[in-house]
Amino acid sequence: MPNFFFPDMRLRHTDKEKMERADADLDQFHRTIRQFHWINFLISASRTLLQEHFFQIMDRDPARRYTLLDVGAGGCDIAVWAAREARNRGLRLNITALDNDPRIFPVAARAIRNYPEIRLFVGNALDFRERGSFDFIFSNHFLHHLDWDEIEIFLRQVIARARLAFMMNDLKRSRWAYLGCTVLLGLGAHRSFAYHDGRLSIRRGFLPGELRDFTTRNFPNARIQIAETSPARIVLIGHAGRT
Repeated sequence: MPNFFFPDMRLRHTDKEKMERADADLDQFHRTIRQFHWINFLISASRTLLQEHFFQIMDRDPARRYTLLDVGAGGCDIAVWAAREARNRGLRLNITALDNDPRIFPVAARAIRNYPEIRLFVGNALDFRERGSFDFIFSNHFLHHLDWDEIEIFLRQVIARARLAFMMNDLKRSRWAYLGCTVLLGLGAHRSFAYHDGRLSIRRGFLPGELRDFTTRNFPNARIQIAETSPARIVLIGHAGRT
């Protein structure tokens, strides 16, 4: 097949997405953020991962109040789901949704209007020290926006400020993932940046070996696991071992 469907995936791509441009059309930008809701629901696997790695920990001590930092929260669809899941389980969970792009806020603020346990902040994910520490720190499709030096800075903060566990859910770089993204977003993501940026995001994603080598080299003493899950996900999971 032509390279349009199967580009070279040996190295991470570094081009910026259209959404990241300051002059991006605002209507298309907001439409893309809203489309992330169904995209995340269908292909991110974040709900299952949060249930397995965060909520199972919370269920062991349901009387405790927990805190979660959602980095790169976007339109807050995952934060809202986590708040609902906590309510359904009878858990007390306060969520801080952090994103560095104020253009997202009209969409995000509308999404969380019935969830007072979610607080929304504009902030730099590479320096969130002023927010303090959290029981859990999570990101979905955030790491691939960073270069390797920035990933190291980010993870050092996460390791220092997660009391119980942290998890970064991101994209596996593969030709089949690229093809699947091309078909799915070509059919369902219209009049937005999702088709272009989604395919580029796959090329900015990770191979399991390179992310495992990176964490082993830079964080030899941290309890970090690199796992793969469907569809085409790479998940960085860490347990702080602190209470």
